[in-house]
Amino acid sequence: MTPYTIRLFVVAGAVIFPVCAALAAQAEHKAKSHEPKAVMKTASELKWVEQPDSKGVQQAVVWGNAQKGAHGSFAKFAAGTEVPLHTHTAGGRSVVISGTVLEALEGQNPKELGPGSYFFIPGGVKHTTGCKAGMDCMIYSDWLGAFDLKPATP
Repeated sequence: MTPYTIRLFVVAGAVIFPVCAALAAQAEHKAKSHEPKAVMKTASELKWVEQPDSKGVQQAVVWGNAQKGAHGSFAKFAAGTEVPLHTHTAGGRSVVISGTVLEALEGQNPKELGPGSYFFIPGGVKHTTGCKAGMDCMIYSDWLGAFDLKPATP
């Protein structure tokens, strides 16, 4: 090996090693920033927002971003609230926490869903949602994508 070759290896090593070390540190930092973190919120810490197209309905997102993609949220419906026939782009899996939710697929009679009941509505499926008179309703939903509400015609 010539002295020139040795110097070339030394210089290359001096340049490549710090670059590799910096890339490794950056990858480790990125991995740590995506590690799940514990989250605990009391009911009073939830941030409730009125749903603009649904009078009597409020939503509190607890994970994800409702405008951008998958997320989990609570929804409150005032007693007697009826959301007419509509669809959502994304499907949602829901559990009734309180009250009696009235859920109906297009052309069907509403099903009364009390506390502990579960329902899944795929994206694009026409349905109505309501809350039986007499007691406010609350549900928790895991949405498979961003939240929207598109009025539908029968």
